[in-house]
This record gives sequence, C-alpha cells and structure tokens, in this order.
Amino acid sequence: MKVESLHLNNQRNAAHYQFQTDFNSTVIKYTPQALGIVDAYAAYLPHLQDEGVALVAITKSATTEQIETGDKDRDFTFRGFSDAVRNKLNHFNAEMREAAKRVMVILDGYGNLAPKPNDEESGLITSLIADLRTKVPTDLVTLGVIDWIAELERQNNVFIALESSRNSEEANRSELRMKQVRVEVDAVYRKIVERINALIIVNGEADYTEFVKEMNARIGRANDAITQSKKRGDKPATDAPVA
Repeated sequence: MKVESLHLNNQRNAAHYQFQTDFNSTVIKYTPQALGIVDAYAAYLPHLQDEGVALVAITKSATTEQIETGDKDRDFTFRGFSDAVRNKLNHFNAEMREAAKRVMVILDGYGNLAPKPNDEESGLITSLIADLRTKVPTDLVTLGVIDWIAELERQNNVFIALESSRNSEEANRSELRMKQVRVEVDAVYRKIVERINALIIVNGEADYTEFVKEMNARIGRANDAITQSKKRGDKPATDAPVA
C-alpha cells in the first residue's frame, strides 16, 4: 500500500489548488501527528497559503472564459446588425431600400468579421464603425440601426479592455508568481508523500490505511480528469509549471 502518484504538472491552476486544499483537509482529518509528518506539514502550509493568494491575483484579471464570452457577444451583435440591414433590402419603402444598399456596400467590403482572429476582429470592428458613421450617417438613422452600432462599439471596447487586462504586466507577474509557488508546493507535497510511503514500509499499513484510501481515491479522480481533458483535445496546461 502507498499513496499513488499524480501528474501535478498537468493540472491547471484551479484544479491544482483544489487538489492541494483537499490534501490539506485530509491531513488535518487524520492529523499530522498520527501520520508522522509534523515538521514536513509545517513547511507545507505556508506554501499552500501562498498558492491561494497567487490564484486570487490571477482570477482578478480577465479570465479566458470572460474573454470568450465577450467575443461571442460582439459576434452575435455584429451578425444581428448585418441581418437587420440586409432585411431592409426588401423593404416596401424605396428610401429604406436605397439606404440599406449603401450600408451593405460597406458591410460587404469588410466581410464576415466573426471568424477573424481576436485582435484583427477588434481593429476591423473599430474601423467599420468609423466608416459607417463617416460615410453613411444619415442612412443609419433611416434604417434605425444607431443602437446596433452603439452596442457593437460598446461590446468591442469591453473585449479590448479584457484582453488588455489579461496581457497587462500585473497579470503576467501573477502568472509567473503562480508558477513559482506551484513548484514550491509540489516539492513539499512530494516530500510528505515520500515520507508517508516510507513510514508505511517501516511501521506497517494499519495506521495509514484509511488515509491512503481517501488520498488515492482523490488522486484517481484527478488523474481521470487529466485523461478526459486530453481526450477532448483541450490545450495543454500552459499555466502549469515546467516539470
């Protein structure tokens, strides 16, 4: 019997911290004294606390999920605006049809912006809005799409701000700090596991059976999650420290 291994480097930041938090709770449950890891556990705690602080610093900056949502929002509005103009091409009012034609000339010149790379799309949306307001301001009023333009501009600016926040110097410092903290946490965690496994050999399994069962069950779930992530083709855990 022994505590099994876990590919710590393959865990993303949140999953890594959650696993370490669960490990800490399990140690507290069975007590460091009974497990024979008092000194090692005392060295482990400050590093775990540092990881929690580092994770909070990262999550305060723009997350990937927020950025993806922001991009979907502006894509939805861009398509809705384009459809609103295109539908007016068949309007019964000739003035409305002519206004739609002039706006569509500009829209067709830019093409479908939604599939473009994020930075390119941001710039093209800004340019499109400027062209529309400069070249066909009256037509926008005629078509009743001023609100669409304003909302697209707002969402594009939100997206640009989110990307800027994620790429800011502060966010980069937080990521670097997290990588270093994880290295430190992993090193102490491995020492504790090595010590427990050695004590099992020396003292026998009786005093460690339940602890090992709980930890191995948790480690099994963590390894399964990593495996499933790879099967889905998720990107590698780029926010994990280098092994």
